[in-house]
Amino acid sequence: MIASPSTDAARRLRPSGPFHLPPTAQPIRTAMELVVEDSAAQPEVVLRDVRRDIAWRVAMSQSARQSWTAQILLPSVPTILRYHFEFPDGSALRELRQHEGRNTPIYGEWEQRQFQIATYDPTAMPAEWTLGQVIYQIFPDRFAIGDKNKAKPDRSVYGQQPLYLMWTDMPEHPPRGRDFYGGDLRGLIGRLDYLADLGVDCVYLCPIFESPSNHRYDALDYLRIDPLLGTEQDLIELVDKAHQRNIKIVLDGVFNHCSSDSRYFNLAGLYGTDTGAAQSRESPYYRWFEFKMWPKEYDGWIGLRHMPEFVECPEVEEFFIGPQGVATYWLERGIDGWRTDVTPWVTDEFWRRFRKAVRAVNSAAYLVAEEWEDATRYLLGDLYDATMNYRFTWAVQGFLAVDKLSPSELDDRLATLRRDTPPPALLAQMNPIDSHDTARALTVCGGSKRRFMQMIAFQLAYPGAPMIYYGDEAGLQGDYAESARRAYPWGSEDAEILSFYRLALARRRQSKALRLGSVESLIIDDDQRVYVFARRLENESVYVAFNGSDKSARVQIQLRADEDGEWHDALDQHPHVESATGMLTLELAPHGVAWYVPQPR
Repeated sequence: MIASPSTDAARRLRPSGPFHLPPTAQPIRTAMELVVEDSAAQPEVVLRDVRRDIAWRVAMSQSARQSWTAQILLPSVPTILRYHFEFPDGSALRELRQHEGRNTPIYGEWEQRQFQIATYDPTAMPAEWTLGQVIYQIFPDRFAIGDKNKAKPDRSVYGQQPLYLMWTDMPEHPPRGRDFYGGDLRGLIGRLDYLADLGVDCVYLCPIFESPSNHRYDALDYLRIDPLLGTEQDLIELVDKAHQRNIKIVLDGVFNHCSSDSRYFNLAGLYGTDTGAAQSRESPYYRWFEFKMWPKEYDGWIGLRHMPEFVECPEVEEFFIGPQGVATYWLERGIDGWRTDVTPWVTDEFWRRFRKAVRAVNSAAYLVAEEWEDATRYLLGDLYDATMNYRFTWAVQGFLAVDKLSPSELDDRLATLRRDTPPPALLAQMNPIDSHDTARALTVCGGSKRRFMQMIAFQLAYPGAPMIYYGDEAGLQGDYAESARRAYPWGSEDAEILSFYRLALARRRQSKALRLGSVESLIIDDDQRVYVFARRLENESVYVAFNGSDKSARVQIQLRADEDGEWHDALDQHPHVESATGMLTLELAPHGVAWYVPQPR
């Protein structure tokens, strides 16, 4: 096993005794070697193919003193191999992982589980355009107003009167989903030049289909744009003008549940008394839902009565992913992909068919799963291209925002995440530091701009597709999801934060290594709370350094051959540094960050 700072950190964090570092995800049919170190006794490896639910054993052979190896062949189709090691005395070696959390982060807890190897199809990896892209997430009601005179629909929000707020008002507290600010698609069209100038490659829109609520994760009609946001023609124009600026458009698909007031369920009779599952058992939609006692008792998403869940009957499948279905309908109007809501609540087989339907229309479409935990099974080449990578979010917040992770713990989380992800898909992963479902990152940082700018720099320098939540670049705050969905403060942005975003995004765009390069951890210093990694592509290197403490830190980075010379911080936070001995010596400011690149000769 090759020594490295990451391997050393992994050993430090785990008890002494037999040690195994699982391999990164591998292509199907790969012949590979598993290694166990620090064991006097001969182990056997017990493997299980998760998708086929079959298991087998392999005896390991001694390769060196207290070191054992086994050769295995990976399956011929995408799957996950889970495995552990058993010893003659009846003991076993399983993986010890940090418990990362789900919709809230967890720090300081560990869990024991099976080791795993993701086995992926290398011919079915994400499209090239998705790799290293900058994504910008927009909550449509809160970004920009284009049509100030649009009519307000005559409808309630589940019996409550809607609130139409001024642009500078705070969201309603406690949240009821009924406060509207008037943002719309025409407002977004009018701000496309801003997004292009900022450096955005892809806009991910939260739901835009007709809905009673402001978040629109409870559709009334999947084939109609919400009138408060605009029209189908507005969306077509948005897509066309975005494409003219080389910006892609990804929509949010909520295919697990709808509104109880939707035309499909129609509990309140808004669509008349002769249509909808709750109005008639003879309705064609009746079979779409699971009633415990018709019409008032039924399955709702996480028990919510206003969000009845769909049954995956053939009619529902045809509606969403058939040749004339919802997914196809909007792809044919030019959108470039889908992010799907509450992905784990829907069967993998549905998503496998969804992928086939999408690829039949657009072979390069970008498909993103909402999975807050381990998303490995979605990334093997037959389901999705990416996930909303909250494991990344919690790792970066834990180290830079709330001081709950040491550099070793941070690196261990990130190394585990990389091993779980097929290497050809790593650069397509949607990496947020916050989103519409979390507190704002600046608020998590306690309002500290220095910490926040460290998080920004980490997000933009790390492999993946960084996702900027609208208004982060303007300094928006909010201590929970709904509070954080504030209106974009046009003309009142935080100039310092916006300037930093503009600079970092511009420097990232200039660097192929930062967008598309490999990553290597170089320094993991728990005493100084310093973390340094390199991004490399061909002959280009960028050295990315973070000081997670409130004291200055001295750092020495070993350069590669022929890299001596003058280096400068691309973020303009630290002075130029000269190297003549193969070593780059830095003085990092408290909670400082630097992207060191060679000074052009």
